Amino acid sequence: MSLIVIWGDESSQNAHKYMVLGTIWQRADTYEALEAEVARMRRQLGFEREFHWNEMKKTHRDAYIAFIDLFIKHMRQGNLKFRALIVDMTDKKNVKTGDNKETHFYKMFFWLIYKWLAPEHHYDIFLDRKSNSVPGRLQDLEYYLNRKMAADYIKLIQQTSGAKEKQTIAYPLIVVRRVESRDGTQTPLQMADVLAGAIAYVRNGHYEKAVANRSRNPKRAVVDHLEAQLGFSLKDCHARNEHQGFNLFCFKR
Repeated sequence: MSLIVIWGDESSQNAHKYMVLGTIWQRADTYEALEAEVARMRRQLGFEREFHWNEMKKTHRDAYIAFIDLFIKHMRQGNLKFRALIVDMTDKKNVKTGDNKETHFYKMFFWLIYKWLAPEHHYDIFLDRKSNSVPGRLQDLEYYLNRKMAADYIKLIQQTSGAKEKQTIAYPLIVVRRVESRDGTQTPLQMADVLAGAIAYVRNGHYEKAVANRSRNPKRAVVDHLEAQLGFSLKDCHARNEHQGFNLFCFKR
C-alpha cells in the first residue's frame, strides 16, 4: 500500500451562500521536495510570508501566481490532486434536521474525503486547526471513514464471492491511519487555503463585482490565471470521474 496525505481547509463557512471545503491529495514521498521548491520560489521573489487567500495584497500577486503555477506543475506530474466540495448553505435540504454547524461541517468533510478513498492506499489526513465545541471530532471522522470503507469492502466481497458471514471475511479495517490538525504553515495546507479561497471568491459573487468595478484586485488576476491553466471555470460542477487532478463537486442531497 502506498501512503497518500490529505490536507484540508475551508473557505467562507460563515455568512456566505457557499461554503467551500478544499483538499490537497499528495503522494507522501513528494512532501520534502515540494516544501524545498516553494522555499526556493519564496527566496527568488523575496516573499517570505505564508500563502493565505484572505491575506493577499496587490504586491503579492506575482508570488501567488507563482504558487498556483507550482501546484499546476505538480498536479500534471501526478504528485498533487485538488478536490473541493461546494455546499449551498441557503439550501435547507443540504443540512439534516438536528445538525448544528459543527456537525454539518465534519459531515461535509466526510463526504468529500470518502468519495475518493481507495482501499489499495493508506491515508493520513491533516485538517487546518479549528476550535470545536465537542472534543473528539477528528477521531470520529477517522472512525466513520474507516467503518464506511470496511462496510463497502465487505459488500464488494460478498457480491463477488457469495459469502454471507461478515466475520469470515478478511478485510482492511484501517484505510485512514489518522486524522489530526495542523497549524496551517505546511505548504499543502496553504495550497488548499488558496484554492478553496479562489473558488469561494467566484462562487460568492466577489469576482463578478471586481470585474464590474474594473477592480485591479490581485485576487481577480489569480482567479483568471488559475482558470486559464485549468481550462475551465471555477463555477463548474464536476462528476466524480471528471477532472481527476482538480475536481469541483457540488453537494446535493
